[in-house]
Amino acid sequence: MSLAPLPPSSSKWASLAERVAKLQDGESIALQAEGDLTEVAGKIRRALNGVRACRSVRRSVRVVDGKIVIRREGLWPALSAFQRQR
Repeated sequence: MSLAPLPPSSSKWASLAERVAKLQDGESIALQAEGDLTEVAGKIRRALNGVRACRSVRRSVRVVDGKIVIRREGLWPALSAFQRQR
């Protein structure tokens, strides 16, 4: 069974998640934001958790020097319950 590709999303979170998913380990994206940066970083963190393109990517979302920095840390290891048995 093959899955059809998802249609492109117009969501700003989906666009950001695609950018994060394309990062290599150790690379980061810095974002400018207004208001309470800690609150905005929390919104970004929660939003990325809900986007399929970004669920398997280990990442950190932090406030650094007045910017929000999203850094790719790697991939989450697959759970053994879902790994293919040989």
